[in-house]
Amino acid sequence: MTRRYQWLDDIVMGTLAAVAVWLAFQPDARWVHDASVAIWVVFVAEYAVRLVLARGRRLAFLRANLPDLVAIVPWDVLRGARLLRLLRLLRMLRGLEVLWRVSATARGILRTNHLRYVMLMTIAFIVAGGLAIRHAEPGIGSIEDGIWWSLVTTTTVGYGDIAPRTSLGRLIAAVLMIAGIGAIGMITGSIATYFLGLRGARNPHVRQVQEQLGRWDALSHRERHELGRVLAALAESAEGYDGPVRGARAADAAPPSSHSAAT
Repeated sequence: MTRRYQWLDDIVMGTLAAVAVWLAFQPDARWVHDASVAIWVVFVAEYAVRLVLARGRRLAFLRANLPDLVAIVPWDVLRGARLLRLLRLLRMLRGLEVLWRVSATARGILRTNHLRYVMLMTIAFIVAGGLAIRHAEPGIGSIEDGIWWSLVTTTTVGYGDIAPRTSLGRLIAAVLMIAGIGAIGMITGSIATYFLGLRGARNPHVRQVQEQLGRWDALSHRERHELGRVLAALAESAEGYDGPVRGARAADAAPPSSHSAAT
């Protein structure tokens, strides 16, 4: 599946998975059952299409996507009052599994440039700013209003429905605005870095080498030596970044595993 259609598939399947999770919390009714079956049919069709497109590597596809296969098993054929809660749980797990798969891009972006830590710090700033402004500004009557103002200020939206009037309140606003500008810049930069990295590393061996280089400090001396051999093999490969390494060099082109030092 090309990257152009992969985005469309992720959006559609992610939306259906979210609906499936929501349906799992609804009272048992005919329309809930019909909607769950319809979503299940789409899941099965999408899995079948991906399996057909995996020409020459279908066994590897089945092993790598075993949770997807379990998720599309028609557990809904089970009946009985005692199994009602089990069926709801299975529907929810089916939706969560698909959500986890289609969120791979978002998780990859969060791992880029340690963006996940920046996001956690930004959330902490928003909460702390909301609590601080609640005590600094007499006009803010609740913690919810304080966190709302902190969120609006950090994202530089500035609705103006709440405005600080004290010097301390304005200082808090300035800190939040600076933190928000930095976080927004970090997000856009990480998104660009992630997709440029995917575009520049079409060879799966190159992508694995990039991952190993990202954890260079954690590699042992032996793993670094093996990584150097991989880079040399890739440099001498006739296909370079456009395809797998051929011939005897293919064995050298397998990046060192994370637990090579243990062997």
